[in-house]
Formats: sequence, structure tokens, C-alpha cells
Amino acid sequence: MTPELFRRLVTQASHAPSVHNVQPARWRLDGDTAWLFEDRQVRLPAADPTGHDAAMSLGAALEGFAMAASLEGLHVSIGRADDDATSDLRPVARLTFEPGGVEDPLTAHVAARQSWRGDFPTPSSEDRQAAASLASPDCIPVTGPHTIRAIAQLSDMASFGFMLQDAFRAELLSWMRLRRRHPDWARDGLNADAMRLGLLEKLGAGLVMGRGFRPLLHYRLAEKLLSEVDRTAGAAAIVVFHRPQGEDPFDSGRAFYRAWLRIEGAGFGAAVLAALADDPESAKTLAAMVELPEGRRIVSAFRIGRRPQDAAFARARRLLDELIV
Repeated sequence: MTPELFRRLVTQASHAPSVHNVQPARWRLDGDTAWLFEDRQVRLPAADPTGHDAAMSLGAALEGFAMAASLEGLHVSIGRADDDATSDLRPVARLTFEPGGVEDPLTAHVAARQSWRGDFPTPSSEDRQAAASLASPDCIPVTGPHTIRAIAQLSDMASFGFMLQDAFRAELLSWMRLRRRHPDWARDGLNADAMRLGLLEKLGAGLVMGRGFRPLLHYRLAEKLLSEVDRTAGAAAIVVFHRPQGEDPFDSGRAFYRAWLRIEGAGFGAAVLAALADDPESAKTLAAMVELPEGRRIVSAFRIGRRPQDAAFARARRLLDELIV
């Protein structure tokens, strides 16, 4: 494993999704062994108090690394590492390499995958049929418009429940980059382009999420201003992603990334509806709506649809010198 090859693999791994785009994965090359660490300094104590979503993000990053290695004819063997409670860098996995890796077909969709938080064009019956074909052992696509709207309303209710928490809103706002002059606009977090915010939305987001929230709540305006019911209801499908109960979220994160790439491969853009899984009551309601198989748990959900032609935007990603430690 040369330093040059390692840098290429880390670059590809950095394209993996992560909660709030905080990018917690850090990498180190030690001879022919690579190490994956979690940077605990970017933990989300309000949004992710148990570290579940951080673990999923790390699993997705490792899956991206392994897929990139397959392009180089390498097979990656993974050994989980013990936790180091005394360091900001928590060792997560030890990676060794063997020749004979077969190119993973999902690598073809890594470069195009981006979260699409904007509106979707009105879906056609062909779009809904294509979305239905995404059914798999861990994905349940919902394509009926009435059920999609019901899920959209459920998602909004769950999301607003979290927004009522001052610490949650403050933390989310700290990772939002609403102005291009923000020093981390192109580095991490959720910038206004990624969130598809218009000029007025950029100007108002800080107020709605910040000091204006409580007055707007008093006048019953906060929920309306933050609602995404219509945007979600306009999707071609809601894809409910589920995994075995009790599964390590690191492993769930690996499968999550692969599910997203399959969505991308079918020609759809996607945005994550995390609150549907994070709120226990909403997850329970959604499980009943989609007749979730016994022994499974809802890990996440996507709203998917065809992206408009102007959907592309630059990724916000940390520099390699930050990721390699």
C-alpha cells in the first residue's frame, strides 16, 4: 500500500454520506495496514447523544474505502478495533489488503451521489414503477401518493418535535453555512446550496432556527415555516431502510451507503428523512404502515425522485490533510 494509493482511497471514502456532513472519519497508514478512527471532536451531543449516527457515518466511510479498493484489484479485510476512551481519535477498524478484489459495480455511482433537498419534478407512473423496483431485503419503497403524503406528515411531526429542543436547533444551526463567506462553506456542514435555500430562505433561516423561533412558535408560525410536507409528498417514493434489530450501527452504515448508491443507480436523487427513525413513536407508526417484517428495525428513510437538470452543486468536503492523521 503506497501513500499515493492510500490517498486515492481516502479521497473516494470521503464521498460517503455522514450525519450533518460532519465527516468524522480519519485515516492513518501504517506500513501495509490502514486504520480508521472517529474524530470525537465532531460528535453531535444533541442530535446524536448515543453516537449511533456517528457509527453509521463511519461504516459508510469504510464501505466507500472498500469499494474504492476494489477498483484497484484489492480485497479489504476488516478487524474492529477496541475503544480508546482517552483520545479524541477513537480507533474503529484495522484494514489489511489482499490482491484479487473484484470491482464493485456500485462504485459507478459514487461520483454522482449527492443529497437532493430540493423539489422533485412531478413523478410519472414510470418513475413510480422504477422506484418500486428498488424493493430489496432491506428497502421497502412506498409509491402510493396518499401513503407518501401520510409519511410526509409523519416526518414533519417528528422533525418538529426535535426542533422544539433548543439544544438541537442550536447544534444544527452551528453546522449550517448560510453565507458563502462562511469559512467552512466548502469544507463541512450543510451549506445553503446543498439545502437548496433561496435568497429569502437564506436570510430567514438563521432567524427561524435561532432567536426568532420562540416568538414564531408563539404565533404558530414556526411549524409552518419549517414544514417540508409538500416537498416530501412530491417524491416518486419513500424508501424505508431497515436492518436487523440489534445490529451494530457501523454495519448498518455500510448497508445504508450501498442502499443509497442503488437508488442513485436507478436514476433517482434522494434526501434522508432521519426523524422517521430517530423518533421512536414515528418509527413505530411507520413500521406498521409498511408492515415491517418481524425482527427488523427502521434505520432511516429516503424521499426519492428524479433530480432537475440544475441539481448539481459542489460537495463540501474536508481536505485530505485533515482526513489523514
